Formats: sequence, C-alpha cells, structure tokens
Amino acid sequence: MQTRAKQAGPEPHRAHAFPVGSEAAGPAVPRLIIHAVELTVGRDNCEARTTLSLNSHRFMGRAVGRAQFDEPWQLAAAASVDAMQQYLQQSATGPPTPQVKLLDTAALTTGIGQDVISAVVRISHGNRQLDLIGSALVRNDRSHTAVAAALDAVSRPLASYLLAAKRDSEDGFQPTILEIGPTSSEARARAPETECPPQVRFPALGVVITAAAIRTAAVDRDGRVLAEARRASRARVEPEVTLGLALQSVREALAALNSSGPRPGAIGVAVPGSLHSQDGVCISCGDFPAWRDIQITAPFADEFGLPTALLSPTQAAAFAETCFGAAQGLADVLYVRVGIDIDVALVLDGRLLPLPRMLPGQPGHMVIEAGGPRCACGQSGCWQALAGREALLARVVKAVRRGAPSAVAAAAGGNFGAITPGYVVRMAASGDAVARGALEETGRYLAIGIANLATLFSPQAIIVDSSPASLGKALLHAAEGTLKSTARARVLSQCVLLSPELGDSAPLLGAAAWAARCAP
Repeated sequence: MQTRAKQAGPEPHRAHAFPVGSEAAGPAVPRLIIHAVELTVGRDNCEARTTLSLNSHRFMGRAVGRAQFDEPWQLAAAASVDAMQQYLQQSATGPPTPQVKLLDTAALTTGIGQDVISAVVRISHGNRQLDLIGSALVRNDRSHTAVAAALDAVSRPLASYLLAAKRDSEDGFQPTILEIGPTSSEARARAPETECPPQVRFPALGVVITAAAIRTAAVDRDGRVLAEARRASRARVEPEVTLGLALQSVREALAALNSSGPRPGAIGVAVPGSLHSQDGVCISCGDFPAWRDIQITAPFADEFGLPTALLSPTQAAAFAETCFGAAQGLADVLYVRVGIDIDVALVLDGRLLPLPRMLPGQPGHMVIEAGGPRCACGQSGCWQALAGREALLARVVKAVRRGAPSAVAAAAGGNFGAITPGYVVRMAASGDAVARGALEETGRYLAIGIANLATLFSPQAIIVDSSPASLGKALLHAAEGTLKSTARARVLSQCVLLSPELGDSAPLLGAAAWAARCAP
C-alpha cells in the first residue's frame, strides 16, 4: 500500500483520558486513554489503527476500508471499537464474551455552529443487546474526535461490566455488561426502594413560587403528598414580601405534617427566572420584576434549619417524572416543555444535569433553520420561533387570513386573539385541516430540536409537556413521525417517547425529591 498520509495521536502523557465509571470522582477511577490514532491512506485502500489503554493494559484495534468510500475518521472510530473488542476478549471471565460493534457514525453541526461527531455502538451479551450513542465536539482532529465519540458511547456499560467482573468472579457469578439502561417495562417493574438511595431525606418539602401561586407540599419517598399549603402570589411587590409568603406556606405545611408524620429532612425551592443554583440565587425573573440577585435558599435554611436546594420549575417537573411519573426508573431522560418559550431539562444517570447558571428558555434559542422567522431574541430560525406556542397560533392565523377554509375563525367569533392552543387542538381533533396542518408543521420543527438534543445526550426517554396537556400530547404525536423518518431514527428507536403523568403537581413533587436526594 502506498502511503499518502499518516497521522499519529498524542504522546501518552498528553493522551485523551475518559473516566470509566458512573461516578468519576477520585484518583481510583479507571481511565480509558487514547494513546494513538494512526491513519495510512493509499491509492485504493486506507487503514486506521487505534491504541487504547485501561489501567496497565494496552490494546490496539484496526479497521481497513476503501479510500474512495470510507472517511478516515470513520475508520478511526471502527478501529477503536475493534480495540475495545480485543480487550473484552482478553479480559472475559467466561463465555459468552461481550461483543462490541460500530453501527454508524455521523458528523453534524449544531444550531450554534459547533461541529459534532456521533457514533452509534451496539453491545451484545448473551441474548441481550443495547444500542448506545456517544458524541464529541470537533476540535482540530476529526479522527481523534470520532474515537472519543465511540468511547463516550461505551464508557458506562464497559465500567458496569469491568466492575461486575471484578466483584462477581470472586463469588462465582458471570458479570453482564447490559445491566444499565433498563427498558421502560423493566424500570417500571422495580420496587420504589430501588429508586431511592438510603441516604435520602424523605419526607421532604417542595416549594414552588410562580406569579400565579405559592405552593408547598411535604412529599414522601413514593411521591405521596402528606401535607400541603397554598398562598396567593404577589408578583409586583418587594421580594421580601413574596419570600415571606413562601415561608408562611412552609410553616403551615409543617404544622399539618407534625400532627401526622415525621419532620422533613430537606427543602427544595423551584422558581422561574435566571438562577445561580449552586449559590441559591435568582439573578432575575420576568415574572417578578423586582427580583435582582435575590438569595432564595438562605431564608428557608436559616428559619427551618434544613438543607435547601434551588432549581427551576422545568427541572423540578423533569425530576418528578423520573422519580414518580412517566419515566420512573429510567436514568437518562430529556424533558421538553413547550410554552411561549421552549425549556429543557436533562436527567442523566438519575441526576439533573448541573447548570450553575440557568437561563429560562435558553434551549429554545438553538437555531434549527437558517434564515427562518425572526425570534423575539433577535436571531432568525430559533427553535422557539418555529415550534413554540406562538408559532403554532401564527400558522393558524396566517392560513385563515390567506383564505384557507377553516372553522377556526368562525368558531372564535372572528377574533384571532381568542384563538388558544387548546382551541387549535380541539379543532384539529374535529378534522379541521388548518388546525391539523399547523400542528403537524409545529411538530416537525419540534422534532428537529429534539433530534439534535437526543443525538448529543442519548436519553432513554423523551417527555414532551405543555399547557394544556392536550397540546403536549398533540405535538408529541405530530413530532413522532418526523423523529421516525430522520436519519437518526435508529438511535431514536431506542428511546421511548412519553407524555407526562403528574400534571401541575410535577414541579412540587420534583422540588421535594431533588432536595431529598441532593440538597447540600
């Protein structure tokens, strides 16, 4: 083979390292290291060799392809998977040996212009198999990035197998590599105790502060409300007044709880706005104009002597559905809430993705159509501008004004301002073509943003929520067809599409559950 190009990876002391374990903390965590990626490109054929190491073990994989058909970076990913297979072959404690296979690779550009490489890897063990997706941001070298994407896909199940092998070989059992990532039916079959680690502080208090109301509930480990209090909210007053009302609602819930149950162990407070969750601060909030750098958690911790956590209502709802609702038992969940803006929360490995500075609706400003309609933020083609509630209503109004036959305008008395999302859903259910078309187009754009996020994070479940609930279900149904027809359908086929189950109580339950597990 005539060599046209050869590309070597970094020296071992500069090698890329990936923690192999679900808890990447402390020096004892094994590290999967990319030592070298070598490409040899000839006139007809090309070859990739990838050298990896885990602890003191070094192993190499190889992949060969046709120069005119195969991209070198794709071969590099295949070589890394071959290297992992070689390692598993050597380290297996007995039959059957886990099998690792690269199914697909893809290069894509996100809405913010960042190049990403994704890899889909199948791991088979006995009669079980699991398709996983990994991704990595492209820096300078696509070949190293492709290897990193493949390792990102398999690092957690590989850790599960290696740790099980070490533990079970001493006891005479055979480890399995497919114990993580349960199916939805397997997850639902688990007892509640498996969802809650023993150190959780249930019952816990959840507090949700919005412009509409202040609600507090004491929640047990099964998601049951033991005591509840509600106060009217006052948006245009000093923050001390609003927080005072919230503190009073906690006192009322505690008074009701003290007569029937144990004292709560933590408080979770969910508020809208831009949050610095680690410091317990609300930086600003459109619903509460007077809030500027307001300390939220300190007043609760000081008065009640309980650890207190701060999160957004969207995060709280997502965590509630993971603990008690539609996605109960699943570790990786993407939660999308469609309103005037589009907000997203991610649960990964059973924990909310930490976002030290949360901006409400920020994911909705991912650009999904260059040159698309102008968004309120000033950009064009934002996800929110194409898939939000206002986008849905704008499509209906535009079609009716153009003369499309529809009963929407007549039923609304000719008042376009009276058309609501719930109204559009009802008209679509009755067969109105304009309402149906608007929902289908909105769902198609919703699916594009969901597919982008699913490619990056590989969730086990995607939940689409909205108000009214019928809108969320209609948009999920409309998006499903696009998701199944996308080029990434194979990855998404491993993901369950769900509607939420907990309704308006979700933020309350989720705030309590998050505090019980994770409050400082």
